[in-house]
Amino acid sequence: MKAAGRRWIGGIAAAAFALLPILWLSGSCEERVGPGASPAAPGRALEADAAALRVVRGPRVERVSGTVASARHTTVSSEILARIEEVRVRAGSRVQQGDVLIALDARDLDARVREAEEAVRAARAESELARVESERVEGLFERKVASQQDLDRARSRRQVAAAAMEGAEQRLADSRVARSHAEIRSPVSGRVVDRLAEPGDTAAAGVPLLRIYDPAALRIEAPVRESLAVGLRTGQAIRVEVDALGRRFDGVIDEIVPFAEPGARTLLVKVRQPQDPALLAGMFGRVEVPAGEVSRLLLPESAIERVGQLEFVSALRADGSAERRLVTTGRADGAGEIEVLSGLAPGERVLLRDRSLPASDP
Repeated sequence: MKAAGRRWIGGIAAAAFALLPILWLSGSCEERVGPGASPAAPGRALEADAAALRVVRGPRVERVSGTVASARHTTVSSEILARIEEVRVRAGSRVQQGDVLIALDARDLDARVREAEEAVRAARAESELARVESERVEGLFERKVASQQDLDRARSRRQVAAAAMEGAEQRLADSRVARSHAEIRSPVSGRVVDRLAEPGDTAAAGVPLLRIYDPAALRIEAPVRESLAVGLRTGQAIRVEVDALGRRFDGVIDEIVPFAEPGARTLLVKVRQPQDPALLAGMFGRVEVPAGEVSRLLLPESAIERVGQLEFVSALRADGSAERRLVTTGRADGAGEIEVLSGLAPGERVLLRDRSLPASDP
């Protein structure tokens, strides 16, 4: 019995020893604080350690998501049905107007050109013969050897032969134009963004083969809610931020589509961007749309203590002691201050983190 008791006591001691670290890590051994504020710091802050919150009034902007697109984009397709022999560009290739992009199988077209050339030669020979015959009959008619009927027939044959030659020459020109369609050239200068066909595919009239956009005419297109869009105007300067580049650009409103989407109640606003080789079509961006004025509460960034995703400040009480308080911040102004969205009120003072607290009064 005594051995069983010792085993029972040992088991309890082992369980307690294993549970103690869990209780310690879970915070059960510490004093719990409600969600309002942390315990006051054990001291009184010096006036030199504190900074007052600033209230500034300025323009308010609403950031609207959009996409970078080109004002000039072209879809390249074939005008004839033929097999693709060669595609000379890839996505990302820069092209100039007139460059050959795709070569099609032209054997049948070459044969038609040669046939039309032979027809033109035959028609010219026939026309020349008719001309000579007409001139001979005219000479005979003047000498009263040929009749008026013979002269009329010779002139008619000459006119028919001339018309046949013109028709043959037109068919030759048409066949040469059709032959030129076997080389698909770039209609504009720009950059290839999509390659939709490969050698061996069959190109059909009107079916897209390549897409080209002009990188010199980029703009960001963003749906702006109608209550803000009606206050915008073309030519107005506006700021744009492109997240992938971490940069902001000064844009100009190029176009406001005069149609509101019935479901979203937005108007499409197109903002022209400056030429920049880093900007690419399809990038995500944000347009800063003016939305009136607003008061903002600012405090020094050095007053913020960050713990993971949480942000704390030491706010000063009336008696000079510090209270650790959870806050929510917004955008920094780039001058060492940051906007406070919640947790503090105008007129309060906060302790800067690079200062120390003196000993508290008893």
